[in-house]
Amino acid sequence: MKYFLYNFRNFFSKNYIVLLILNLFFFLFYTYHSLKKHLQYDSHAFDLGIYTQSTYLYGQGIFYNTLKHMNLLGDHFGPILIFFAPLYRIFPSPVTLLIIQALFVSLASIPIYLVSLNLLKNKLLSFLVSLSYLTSIGVLTAINFDFHLATISVLPLSLIVYFWHFKRWKFYWITLVFSLLFKEDIPIFIFGLGLFQLLKKQRLAGISTLIFSVISFIFIKFFLMPLIWEGADQAYISTSILPLTSPLELIYLLIIRPGIFLDQLFNSQVKLGTFFALYKGFAFMPILSPFSWLAVFPYLYLRFTSSYIQMWGTEFHHNINLEPFLAYSAIFGIKSFNIPHKPVIILLLFFLFTSGLAPNSLIISTLQSKPPDLSRFNYINNGLKIIPKNSPVSAQSPIVPHLINREKIYLYPEILDSEYIVVDTSLAYYFMGPGELQQRLADLKQDQAWQEIHQEKSLHIFKRRVN
Repeated sequence: MKYFLYNFRNFFSKNYIVLLILNLFFFLFYTYHSLKKHLQYDSHAFDLGIYTQSTYLYGQGIFYNTLKHMNLLGDHFGPILIFFAPLYRIFPSPVTLLIIQALFVSLASIPIYLVSLNLLKNKLLSFLVSLSYLTSIGVLTAINFDFHLATISVLPLSLIVYFWHFKRWKFYWITLVFSLLFKEDIPIFIFGLGLFQLLKKQRLAGISTLIFSVISFIFIKFFLMPLIWEGADQAYISTSILPLTSPLELIYLLIIRPGIFLDQLFNSQVKLGTFFALYKGFAFMPILSPFSWLAVFPYLYLRFTSSYIQMWGTEFHHNINLEPFLAYSAIFGIKSFNIPHKPVIILLLFFLFTSGLAPNSLIISTLQSKPPDLSRFNYINNGLKIIPKNSPVSAQSPIVPHLINREKIYLYPEILDSEYIVVDTSLAYYFMGPGELQQRLADLKQDQAWQEIHQEKSLHIFKRRVN
């Protein structure tokens, strides 16, 4: 406790005021961008709707998610949402999760700065490494992609390395255990850290961390999650291009056919582009540290061997949990090779102003754009008030997050026992082409089981007729 009280007072001294302003700015920016998308009906059922419904239902003691048709803990192990549930009951809106996400992502940069300052003894360089993380491709695409467990996991991942570096072992182990509440793949990163600790000749810490990561991964992925939902042990592993049924087979395959590693990693321009985009954000300095090879590459490899092409690129949320480790790897690489700070500062500035802070980047373009006119969505907001709070609903993807606080909600065109259907032809279709949505809408108007009770502009609300 004394350690935290001392550092808390020291952190708010004038030495860190610029860092605090930086974090406050990005927290507000992430929040603004996320809320702007949501309030303009540009957020979606997958994944904001999914996680918001589960958070709402956890507060009701219900664990079945109707958008995924399962207990969500069997899909991605994220019991941290249970801890968010009491706060969500006070502020029952997807906005709550979006603000939490913005806070977690911005706070993760503070440990990065402190480790950098301790090792490199250069405030400007440490500031730029933190800024590179905050404007990295993984962070910006994740913030642009609604909400996900992987996105909020950056805070415990960043803290783990921070406590390890400063040898605060009690807090290190507490954070390790706490991190398991965020996502089932966290042990993969912890395993890489354990290997790095062994390279640093920290045998006790390395072996203990390796054992912890292996046991926790096996327990969560192959015992606990299948206990929650049958088949969870094969989820996502079954999408691998490689002949795998378990992570152990991956290790065996790499031993007997090591060439398959390079083949799968570099056999696509998309994969090479992802690798380039991730590493250039830190002036390619992470390449110089074994930490990136041990903690970043295994996760990239698992993604690059997936049959889901969207896992290969820089879109969505898939890269954000790599960004804290890339930042730390850059710090360790600069330190290990005693690279002069001035050239690194110049390189970081160059890549910052040609990527994360470029004129066409998400940050600059958002700041230059006028605040959106939300009044143009009043016809949807008012129309949704017609629907009773507890009624089962089938809704179009962008509408789902706005009707999410209910026990049963489905992604249209799935209807099941819905009492209401809500679609808007001006919004994103998601899983449907424009022609299909128009045809389904025409069929609903002719269906005797449904009555159109509200129509304004492009919004259509149907109610099931009572027999």
